[in-house]
Amino acid sequence: MGKENTDTSQSVFIRQSSGLVREVSPWASFFATFGLVTGGIPILIVEWLYLAPGANWALSYLISLVPTMGMAFLFYLASISTPRAGGDYVFNARSSHPLVGFTNYWALWIAFSLSLGLYSYLAAQWFAYLFTGIGLYSSNTFLINFGNFFGSNIGSVIVGIIVLVLSAFIAVLGKYGWKFIAITGIISIITTLITFIVLAMITPSSFSSALSSFTGLHDAYSSVITYASSKGLSFLPELQASLIAIPVVWYYFTWYNLPASWSGEMKKVKFNSLLSIIISVIFIGIYYILFTFLNIHAFGEKFLVSWSYISSNSLNDTVYNSLSSIGPFTPFFALLVNHSLIVFVLMWIAFWLPNFYSNLTLVISLTRYLFSWSFDRIMPESFADVNDKLHIPVKATLLTFIVGLIGVLLYAFVPEISIVDVTVVFQVGYAVFALTTALMPFIKKDMYRRVSASKTKIMGIPLVSLIGFSVFGFLVYSLLITWNNPVLLPVNLLTFVSLIAMYGSGIGIYFLAKYMNSRKGIEMNLVFKEIPPE
Repeated sequence: MGKENTDTSQSVFIRQSSGLVREVSPWASFFATFGLVTGGIPILIVEWLYLAPGANWALSYLISLVPTMGMAFLFYLASISTPRAGGDYVFNARSSHPLVGFTNYWALWIAFSLSLGLYSYLAAQWFAYLFTGIGLYSSNTFLINFGNFFGSNIGSVIVGIIVLVLSAFIAVLGKYGWKFIAITGIISIITTLITFIVLAMITPSSFSSALSSFTGLHDAYSSVITYASSKGLSFLPELQASLIAIPVVWYYFTWYNLPASWSGEMKKVKFNSLLSIIISVIFIGIYYILFTFLNIHAFGEKFLVSWSYISSNSLNDTVYNSLSSIGPFTPFFALLVNHSLIVFVLMWIAFWLPNFYSNLTLVISLTRYLFSWSFDRIMPESFADVNDKLHIPVKATLLTFIVGLIGVLLYAFVPEISIVDVTVVFQVGYAVFALTTALMPFIKKDMYRRVSASKTKIMGIPLVSLIGFSVFGFLVYSLLITWNNPVLLPVNLLTFVSLIAMYGSGIGIYFLAKYMNSRKGIEMNLVFKEIPPE
């Protein structure tokens, strides 16, 4: 039986070996996940506080962490059951119908690719925060103007392209690129600890005094709160607000599936996946709780919620207008209190560094999905070519770079792309994965017995089914209460057109590949009855 399966595998796949090498350490994967999930989120946490005014954010994080851990377990299971390039896609395509698996991950790939373009484009904003903050504090017009340049369209494009080039370059360095991720990850954790200590030493009263002194406006702190209230901001009962915050928090936790995409290159794959998918999510949950609590502790809940409300709604508040170029960047608030530019820069690094190296790991992930589709004969075989020295799919990396570059230019010169929401794709993508994994023991019994690393049952029901159905239910609920949210999921014509384009193009590519392979005498269905070779 084993010999027969091996021969079948060798005949349906493009070659007998992937050519990839298991050289990714567990800690490099862990820090990669930290960057991927948290990169850019601290700014959003402060900026979106007004979406659930009055929420007990620790409670919202803990509630959301339960289904998130269930989903993390399913991705962990995929990564150790099919430890290959694009491991979660490989598992999804074999636990369901290959059309479902590919279309689901094709839409996710587009969403991640758009995110690569967006976060590269927005990378300039970090330098705007840095130089504008220093310029405002030191009354240096040159630095303020320099910071404003990074916030401009041309500045964002230039920085976005530089970030993409650096990300692609480091991605093709193989094991040296992963060492870079590990080192930058350690630096980001150290600077984050410094940030937490600094925030813990600030109180709303000390910040209120510093804000009035800096702006020259009497009781500037209270005036921000009063102005926001006069413009319609109201605080909800704690439990109601905490429940409203759940979809927002769920979005903060996404992207932890991506380590499964490089599971084919992991050292000690079971420990590596456990650390980078499950343990990292727990660590990130603790990080989010501490970050949100300490910011509220330092600057006050009513002030931060009011500030985010004014910022997001572009309201004309006198105090906010004097600091509008800083927006929700709270390290500047800390600078007003402690007067240390060195600490300000270290806090900036804590925000910026995970956002920067997350682009690198996103490039790696996108190439591994391309690689896996090539091995499954859906994409051209050339995307599975591996450089003998670097052990990296260079052509797939080049295509990913081009797609990212197009994304940067689209965000800069086609403003409509900015309102194409991809949040729904993450919700649908994760929900489909949860549902198909839950159904696998019933509809793909043979594959479940041969492949799944977990066959545990509780009261006769497979554990993966109990978890999968539960997570699927949560994600459907989350999608319903997120629907038509003006920030997370605006419902408009462009939303529907973009979703049809994403999923429709995936269906088209799959059937085109099936037709092209049939002309060569290759039966694609046989591919998905086997696991790709290592």
